[in-house]
Amino acid sequence: MGRRAVELPSLGHDFNHAPIEQVAVGPRREVTLTLAVIPETRPGNRPPPVKFVRVRFGGIENFAAVAAFFADDLHEKSELAWLWYAAGRRSKPGCLFFELVFERIDARMVVQCSSLQVNGSG
Repeated sequence: MGRRAVELPSLGHDFNHAPIEQVAVGPRREVTLTLAVIPETRPGNRPPPVKFVRVRFGGIENFAAVAAFFADDLHEKSELAWLWYAAGRRSKPGCLFFELVFERIDARMVVQCSSLQVNGSG
């Protein structure tokens, strides 16, 4: 019998250069980011509207470090360079690793969590 491919949650968006509009910490070991996703525009076309996307990391194992990072408000001076599954860490259902890299502040963080939810509106 062949092995079944493991399905990990999809981020569903390109978060490159996305400013963080809002951060909500808690009520438990969770952090929700509201990101302003700026769709790519082709030359000569009218820019599409910004899409606000909520990314919720649930059951965060390294919650103290993640909460402290966002409490320092450093993210307000930057936007995400990227948000993706962390390289060098093996994510599996219930044990996910996401790397957030920030522009201009030379910061990066890995969030280890048990769940991810991505909700967007246009």
